[in-house]
Parts: sequence; structure tokens; C-alpha cells
Amino acid sequence: MPTNCSPSTDRQVMRERIDQFCRREEGGMFRLLQDLVLQPSFSRFKQGVDAVGARLAASLETSGMELETVRQSEFGDHLLFRTPACRDGRPALLLFGHMDTVFPLDSPFNWYKDQDGTVSGPGVIDMKGGLVAAVYTIKALAECELLADIPLTLLCNSDEEIGSPSSTTIFQAEAGRSLAALGFECGGLGGEVVTGRKGRSGYRLIVTGRAGHAASAGADKASAILELAHKVIALEGLNDPGRGIVVNVGVIDGGIGPNTVSDHAVAEIDTRFLTRADAEATAARMAGIASHSTVAGTTAALQYVGGRPPMEQNSRNSGLYQLIRAEADKLHLPCVEELRSGVSDANTIAQLDIPVVDGMGPIGDGDHSDREYMLRQSLPDRVRLAACSILSIRERGFGSG
Repeated sequence: MPTNCSPSTDRQVMRERIDQFCRREEGGMFRLLQDLVLQPSFSRFKQGVDAVGARLAASLETSGMELETVRQSEFGDHLLFRTPACRDGRPALLLFGHMDTVFPLDSPFNWYKDQDGTVSGPGVIDMKGGLVAAVYTIKALAECELLADIPLTLLCNSDEEIGSPSSTTIFQAEAGRSLAALGFECGGLGGEVVTGRKGRSGYRLIVTGRAGHAASAGADKASAILELAHKVIALEGLNDPGRGIVVNVGVIDGGIGPNTVSDHAVAEIDTRFLTRADAEATAARMAGIASHSTVAGTTAALQYVGGRPPMEQNSRNSGLYQLIRAEADKLHLPCVEELRSGVSDANTIAQLDIPVVDGMGPIGDGDHSDREYMLRQSLPDRVRLAACSILSIRERGFGSG
């Protein structure tokens, strides 16, 4: 690189090199994508998820990244790729994405199709396309001989689709030593980048009544199903669209036959919320519903069964988004800020109070269905955007100690 280049000239040269790299390596991006999509990696299929991880590791073998494998017995192994600059303890930039999909081994959605400007297949945007984008972002930075100077970590976990039971603590630890984080879940059809996500809490409501013969039941009929029906109506009444609070009773079960008064009934409940305060308030109102019985002789217990806290929109995330938006403008790419209802590992990272955005992966729709597709051009475009955004972070003093 000429030593008499001005900073603006140097930045432009780097951006041109990234663009040239993406044009030259576009075929490789889609070959890797096809390999990953055609490898089944249902969350509980360890062998398949590990095969995806092996392919990612092979793709990054010449990049200079150092690999740490966190072995798992039940799920796939988690992978941590780090630049040598991470050794000196400076806060890193954390990139992240998951290797598992929702599609079981016997799913008929098991093919890869690339035609007419779209790419289809299981996990093509959720999120094997995002993994490809992250890998080639790193490869583009390596092409520019920048990786040695940037503390950067890529975390690929194996269990996001089932709530990250074995990787949440890893995310917490990595976020605690990071300056900012970029997630590669899919981007929205309008070029959306995610600066906030609703939180989620799951609950199980167990109602207990008194069994009896339906023919002889009288006024003291203590039906758990009847009590659950009252509670379902009350729970659904907690929905508040204006505040973004969602309460959904999605599964109910109870009774052993139509001629028996049920002594047991259960409901599975999903809640969504924008803030921690709303999560706590909703939980308290649900507990109140559980504690009050309409049908004499029945009782109920509310159990929390897991979830993720909200990724609240804030000035930290917005500042990181504005930097990305500025790069998108230079690249003539659409970029819109989004509050997304679904949860991801970004929710966990956000609790460590570092800037985090998600949705940096390629653009598409139909995830979790056999209609899942990617807009083809968005894959190299999102590599350009991510790599240039990391350049911009670096230029603003990232990793300077």
C-alpha cells in the first residue's frame, strides 16, 4: 500500500479490494452455501451439525483465525474462531450465527435450488446463508491483510433453534469480553437490520380439579378443564398490541374421556414483550390469574419453562446501526432499522450492555417452512456491507487499545 495515501484514499482502496474480492469469490460463496444447505443439521442431529462445523472450519483454515472447539455430548460442538489480535486481551468484535436448523432428518424439504435470482433450501437464510456471509466477511478482511490487527471472534453455536441451552453461557462470556456484536440472522426484504427484538417467556399452567362421573356431577363439579377455560380467556385478555405485549395459549390438554370430570388440565403459553418491565408485569398478572379460582374445588400452578430477555432498542444499538447504514449508503444498498418480534442469541448478548445488531445475513423470507428462500444477490451484497462496516468500526478507533 503506498505510504503517501491519505486516510480517505486508504479507506476507498480497501473498499474497492473488498468489492473485487466479492466479485471474484461469488461462486465460492454459493458452493459453500449449497454444501451447508444439503447437509441436514437439525438441532438434535449432532453428527449433521458437526459436519456443518467441519465445513466452516475448512473454509476458514487459511484465514489466520485460531479455532477453539467447545465439545458437546448431546448437541453439536460449538466453534469459536479468533484472530491473533484477541490474544492481547483487547475487547473484540463478536460475530455470531447458528449451525442448526428446525428441519428433522425425515423432512421432505431436503433440496437446494438456485434459479431466477433466488436460492431455496432448508436453512438457506436461517441461517446457513448468514454463516456463509460471516465466513466470507472474514475472508474479505483477510484479503485486505487486516485480520492480524483486528480483535475479532466468530461464534458458531449448535442449538439456537431450541433456545441455546448449551451455548447461552458461552455467549454471555464472549459478550462480556467484546466491544460490540454483529449477528448474521437473515435480513428483511426491505434491507432491514435488527436493532431490537422482543423477549420471550414460556409458561406451563397446570390446573388440578376433582375426578368424578359426568352423569352424577352436581353443582360442586370441580372440573379442571372448566377452570382452565376461564383462565385461558383471562390470559388471552392480557394481550396489549399497543405496548407490544403478546400472550398466546397455544396448547391445551386434559381429561381422560367425555363421561369423566377432569381432575387435570394443562396449557402451554407463549408471551412476548418489548421491555423487561413489561415482562415482569405480565408475569405478575399471569400469576394472579393462576392463583384465583373461578370453579370451586380447583387449584392451579404456573411454571416458567424458559425464554429469552428482550433486546431493547437503545442508543448503543442505534449508534452501531447508523455506522452500518452509512456504509450501506456508500454501497447503494437498502438498509432500514427494524424491531423484530422473534428472538435470537442477540437477546442474550444485549443483556451485557454492549452494542449489538442482528439481521446482517442475506435477505429472504419463508424461514421455518418449505417456502424458505434467499434473494441471490443479497449474499455478496451483505458480505460487502459487513466487511465495510467492520472497516468503519476499525477506523473509529476499534481495537486501538
